[in-house]
Amino acid sequence: MHEIDLPAQTAAVRSVLAKHGIRPALALLNDRTPYRYTAIYKLTGETMEAVHVFDRGSEYRSWLKAVPLDKSFCEFAIREGEFATHHASRDQGLVSPYDGLVESYYGRVLRREDGTLYGSFIHFDVEPRSIAEEEVAFLQDVIPLFLDYLD
Repeated sequence: MHEIDLPAQTAAVRSVLAKHGIRPALALLNDRTPYRYTAIYKLTGETMEAVHVFDRGSEYRSWLKAVPLDKSFCEFAIREGEFATHHASRDQGLVSPYDGLVESYYGRVLRREDGTLYGSFIHFDVEPRSIAEEEVAFLQDVIPLFLDYLD
């Protein structure tokens, strides 16, 4: 079995952020998963606003722009620190208003070192998807890198 050099992969994300910015770094992380979308949402009042979105399908989706916190899976990521659902329509713990909007979601809270809440980093899709445990561990290390590039 091949050893995966996580420090080198973390350095690659750090380098892409520094040289090319947030969207290319989101594309890099999206490429590591089956999810269609990878995004950073900022909490503004009671609304999650999409500030950076990578769409593997390269389509403009206005419904990605903003969503009330209480109608977003980000609500759970912010409350718990991390949240995932692989098949929301079959998840008995989830009910409307999620039906038909987002089928799979992995999200992690974005919080500055001083504890200030920024929002969430997410992978999501309209189709059922899952994320490997190894990727979750990697994301725990690299997601905080984005905070230096967010206003």
